Amino acid sequence: MTKITFSFPKVFLFTIFLLFFYTNFLWSQQRPKIGLVLSGGGAKGIAHIGVLKAIDSAGLKIDYVTGTSMGSIIGGMYSIGYSGNEIEKITKKLNWDELLSGKPIYKYVGIDEKDEFGQYSAEVGIKKGKLQIGTGLIDSQELMLVLNRIFLPAYNIKDFSKFNIPFKCIATDLSNGKAVVISDGDIVKAVRSSMAIPSVFTAVDHQKTKLVDGGIVRNFPVKDIKEMGANIVIGVNLFTGLPDIEKLENVLDVFYQITQYRDADDLVEEKKLCNLVIEPNLDKYSAGSFDATDSIMDIGNAVGKLYYPYFKKLADSLNAKYPVKYDPYNRLPKVENIIIDDIGYVGIEKTSENLLLQKLGIQLGKSYSPKQINDGFRKAFASRYYDNIHYSLEPTSEGHAKLICIVKEKAVNQIKVGLSFHSFTGAALLFNFTARDLLLNKSRTMAKLAIGENFRVLLEHKQIFGPKANNFFNLSLEKQNLPLYIYDGSRILNEYEIGYGQIDINYSRAFNNWSLTSGMNYQSNNFGPVVVESESYKGKIKHFFAYLSAESNTTDRVNFPTQGHLFFAQAGIVFDRKANVDLTNLDGSSQDVSFLIRQQQFYRFIINFSKFNSLSKKMVLFYNLQTSIAPESNGFIVDNFYLGGIQQLFRQQVAFTGLKEEQINSTSIATALLGLQYNFVSNLFLTGRANTGIYDFSNKNKTWDSNAVKNINGFSLGIGYNLSMMPIELNAMYSPEIGKFYTHIKMGFVF
Repeated sequence: MTKITFSFPKVFLFTIFLLFFYTNFLWSQQRPKIGLVLSGGGAKGIAHIGVLKAIDSAGLKIDYVTGTSMGSIIGGMYSIGYSGNEIEKITKKLNWDELLSGKPIYKYVGIDEKDEFGQYSAEVGIKKGKLQIGTGLIDSQELMLVLNRIFLPAYNIKDFSKFNIPFKCIATDLSNGKAVVISDGDIVKAVRSSMAIPSVFTAVDHQKTKLVDGGIVRNFPVKDIKEMGANIVIGVNLFTGLPDIEKLENVLDVFYQITQYRDADDLVEEKKLCNLVIEPNLDKYSAGSFDATDSIMDIGNAVGKLYYPYFKKLADSLNAKYPVKYDPYNRLPKVENIIIDDIGYVGIEKTSENLLLQKLGIQLGKSYSPKQINDGFRKAFASRYYDNIHYSLEPTSEGHAKLICIVKEKAVNQIKVGLSFHSFTGAALLFNFTARDLLLNKSRTMAKLAIGENFRVLLEHKQIFGPKANNFFNLSLEKQNLPLYIYDGSRILNEYEIGYGQIDINYSRAFNNWSLTSGMNYQSNNFGPVVVESESYKGKIKHFFAYLSAESNTTDRVNFPTQGHLFFAQAGIVFDRKANVDLTNLDGSSQDVSFLIRQQQFYRFIINFSKFNSLSKKMVLFYNLQTSIAPESNGFIVDNFYLGGIQQLFRQQVAFTGLKEEQINSTSIATALLGLQYNFVSNLFLTGRANTGIYDFSNKNKTWDSNAVKNINGFSLGIGYNLSMMPIELNAMYSPEIGKFYTHIKMGFVF
């Protein structure tokens, strides 16, 4: 149901007033100017679109537009020439999760950075020994790029009165709390300033101050449109009073509520200046209801249809007395590509212009579409060198511009923390310290710890080089303590404590979402029994491992992906093997079996491929193929591959639903999995998996041994919640060959 601020008799009086008003203009032969005011309202501002569609359909020519917050974005689009229909099409294609996350889009993150992306609950920069806390939770990198693309047709218009429809928007001066009426400059910066809800979006630098959301002081800017010259004012107001406390469901709602205290008083006076006030009934929605934009848009369309007769009558009356040529659907300037004549940089201090230019991939004198420019900035942002990086275009001549790169560098030192609980590794606090350009330019030096039931540490230095910044030299040291279980079916026979250490050096080259790596590492395994029900081993094994690997990742997000693939393949040789191992029998006797374990060399081959396909907006089909084989290995327990678990936690593990981690220990494993993921509400997911596999098909003497091969099957059903600060997945699983149900829990992040 739609709220209308006047009863039917008032509609009649309004019509009489308009007729009287028109006659007063006849003597001067001047057409009355129509002003349109669009209020702020967060997600509720999507309802403005339906009103614009009705105005266009009625052929009503709008002469001035003002807007605040979301009203400034939609009003700005309408002013430069987009029709209501075009704004609706653009809005339906927006990914609100990406726009409001403040993080790089995962598919643009380089293959060299994906190992650490999205693996922590919080990341904080350190500069001059102090933690860097921004003026808001969201720096809106993606929002700025989308606005740049949308407003490209007006890139060469810096005076908003020169738009197809003159336009003004409202922001608030953070230094004194006064309204700032923006009528010129960069339109993207203007509308971004107008919607910078304090402590939610970062404030926008403006001259010597900072600007935040205009809704704090003037959410419904009617006075401004009257000053522009509007004689008849149509206002769309989405703020009908402060909502009840129980309706504040998220941080955006709370902060938006705070910004409205002052506006609650101002609104009464602003509404008195309108000739028509439209107030859609959006009581069930809030400023943060971006997951309900389709429903809000439907309400806006219904409101537009309700008011269409009034718009049509007004348009016909004006056109009869003051004919004008007006086409609401062909007002937008045609600008599809821009030739970049020059590039300027603002804000670069620690990083280099050359590195940024390499990431952008833009060459002077060439023509680029908005998507090509934006993709370059997305890749640069995903390099993790910047907290925010966007651009403005300064026109040089028709179809040409200077690209101004506006950079906010990330603090070169970062602290990252996360919580972890996993059925296998237990509880842990994840801590990461990352330094950029610590030893040399274009480098990442990292120390990573898992402090908990099973200690793990990784020290790594990654050096970038080459003209395209796609070559990487990596040096790392890793140590971990993890348990090793030896099973007989569902029963644990032995539990070992494993102390694993590795020094690795490698060279990688990246090709878009692929990387090729060659390297060598030195590995050491110290092991001893903790729980024993059969003969057991104790000792140490050391060896070198030389390898070649290929990796690719095109998925759209870290957790619960909906599209893309994951691929990893590795081939290597184990050599210069040294062993000192004792076998202890159940009677307590022991013997040195080192000579049985030592061997000149053996090989390892691993292939792991996963593919995700969206069947609908909510349903995803995925599958996985894995094979891991160690030809010519003598099959000692710490050399083998470990079958079981849903997430891969270490390289020798082959994930297999239905089994616990390490439940099967073998020199050869091949598996296939089919799964279905259903996003049934918000970020809540239901996931079903079924997999089958074979193992023990290879031994020291045979690549394929049909007499020894064994089969295994497994199934699971799980529920997960994709909370960015603490993703959760709970699974129940079963393998008919084992004959036992298991639960599997993952909360937070894995090392």
